Amino acid sequence: MNVRENRRGALVIVAPLVIAVVVAWMIYDPFRTLGRDVAFARTPVWLWVIGVGILGSVIAYGISRTRTRSPAEANLTEEATRDLYRREENDRKRQELP
Repeated sequence: MNVRENRRGALVIVAPLVIAVVVAWMIYDPFRTLGRDVAFARTPVWLWVIGVGILGSVIAYGISRTRTRSPAEANLTEEATRDLYRREENDRKRQELP
């Protein structure tokens, strides 16, 4: 699986979610009543359901992507993380931060 296929899979999941958020925002702007009374307390239940659905979909996508990683991809991720920590530690020492 190459990078292009990974991006296409993410786009298939993320694009409809973004469209749903934009449509929900256009139908119900949660900031329109700020100053008069509490806006978010009057948010319709269906908007909360959409939000929970989006969050659940993103979490499920992340979990599924993590489970399907090959050992080479897992090692690459671990090495990149260690390298990032090393660079941050060196920057911290160079700047003489605690």
